[in-house]
Amino acid sequence: MADALQQSDIDALLDDAQFPALDEWLAARLELSAQDIGTLVVQVGGVLASDMPQEEADDQLVEVLVERARTAEKKFTKKQIDALYPEARELVAGLRSALAEQAAQAAEAQAAAQGQRIVTDYDFKHPARVNRTQLRTIENLHDNFARLLSSTLSGAMRQVVDVDTAFIDQTTYAEFIMSLSNPSCSYQFTLGPTNGQVVLDVAMPIVFAAVDRIFGGKGASEGVQARQMTPIEIGIINRIARRIIEDIEATWEPVLPVEISDVELETNPEFMQITAANEIVILLAFEMNTPNASGLISLCYPFFTLESILPRLGQKSYVQMDVDREKVQRDNRQRLGGMGLDVRGELGATQISLGQARALKVGDVVALDSGPDDLQTLRVGSDVKFLGKACASGRGRHAIKVAGPASK
Repeated sequence: MADALQQSDIDALLDDAQFPALDEWLAARLELSAQDIGTLVVQVGGVLASDMPQEEADDQLVEVLVERARTAEKKFTKKQIDALYPEARELVAGLRSALAEQAAQAAEAQAAAQGQRIVTDYDFKHPARVNRTQLRTIENLHDNFARLLSSTLSGAMRQVVDVDTAFIDQTTYAEFIMSLSNPSCSYQFTLGPTNGQVVLDVAMPIVFAAVDRIFGGKGASEGVQARQMTPIEIGIINRIARRIIEDIEATWEPVLPVEISDVELETNPEFMQITAANEIVILLAFEMNTPNASGLISLCYPFFTLESILPRLGQKSYVQMDVDREKVQRDNRQRLGGMGLDVRGELGATQISLGQARALKVGDVVALDSGPDDLQTLRVGSDVKFLGKACASGRGRHAIKVAGPASK
């Protein structure tokens, strides 16, 4: 790769505007500062520009990314460190794919400028069976899937969930299986009318975060050890997976109507034998981010599954439509509108000693730090949101009349 691209070309690719997945993963997953990200990106660029074999360089890149997690300010357990390896491998695979595409474009431009015949490298171990135009069309189609997935997960987890396309790559089925965790949360299903099979994998941190949120938690997966899902957790994730599969059907609707059937959950990726180990697959990864969790959701299409659809992808351009952000926000507010929130009014507060607290008895009067003309605080959840005056409602119940928002 170093022969095809100069260091300046690699630096340009690693720029946030051209390959944002790396910076986003470092910021969201490892919680690194902009300065630390810049330093690590320089280190990644040095490995890419080296003369070492590609497999050895990729392994070193994975170790560089995971090793940075060990020294990050955010503390990771050993289990969490181990869970970073498949994510780092997918990230490196996406980076390699982007580098290969940029190298091909640079070679074509140089040959065209010199009037020479264009010679393209061909990797017989990883043949590119889908051309770049079709690959971009698939990516554009699945940008819409990322938006649908964001709405689905936001409704299921009752909080705003951001989903972005991390990368699209052509790889072998064996390499895809090796990148998955064990145990995993993977669904294999049949994509009609092609009758080919597809794999949907949801990273385990996302699974545990969704279950935690649905059962009333903050939606975090930190501290949860890698383990098999319980029957209750499987039931929860199956309901979410059904909605995700409906989103996949809607994603392919502009190309041709598809119907998904024979959906099966598999927690051991080695048992998912939907195609030969050396078969080329199209791998799409989507990065999900919530305030308390992040992870990847992957879609794996074997080539023979899409083979009959590929000619349709060249007939017209499926351009990503502009996102109506206001409509998305309205939809999210509508989905979150039915949530129940605790609202508490506080008349005042004071401090007393432990001895005074033990001596309290019926009839004692405790003086608070607020006066009759002071405004009382109104808490929504655990946050002070409004100020108001204590009063009585028409039914004789205690109430607080909102006077305005609380100052930040």
